[in-house]
Amino acid sequence: MSKYLFILLSGIVFYAQSEEIKNMVEFFSYRCSHCANINNKLDSYINKNHVNFIAINVDNNDIAMPTNIMYNVAVDAGIGQQFKSTYFSAVATGMPAYAPATLSYVINQVRTPLFEKLLKDPNEKQLIKQKLNYATQLLAKYPVQATPTFLINDNALVQGEDFVNYLN
Repeated sequence: MSKYLFILLSGIVFYAQSEEIKNMVEFFSYRCSHCANINNKLDSYINKNHVNFIAINVDNNDIAMPTNIMYNVAVDAGIGQQFKSTYFSAVATGMPAYAPATLSYVINQVRTPLFEKLLKDPNEKQLIKQKLNYATQLLAKYPVQATPTFLINDNALVQGEDFVNYLN
């Protein structure tokens, strides 16, 4: 497996051989075309290299919260990437990010029996609350200025979609 260290200088991502990527947090927005552009390639890398991955939407307000909740339920149902890809596609075709109609459309496209079951599970509601609190803590700790931004192995913050182009 390739080992890289990524460094951002003057808006350019540089990399050199270093430690293997084991953990990655992606800070993204459904309003970000750069995030949409790298979504599938990022997912492929994560799956191929068995990276522990968390995606956190930087839009963490009341308007975006229903989408954030449903995304986390989708992750727990094993369809998080499908949800994210479908949401990006919906926004790309002109549906407004975080609008109730967009969220309903995406849910109808990706729902599974497990997703439906988790929506009704009180334990899942508690787990989602914990995940959203963790996301809020990370957003406070790492003030993200642009999306996408990546936290690598809990210690290196890398900004920009070019980062994903260096992954193999």
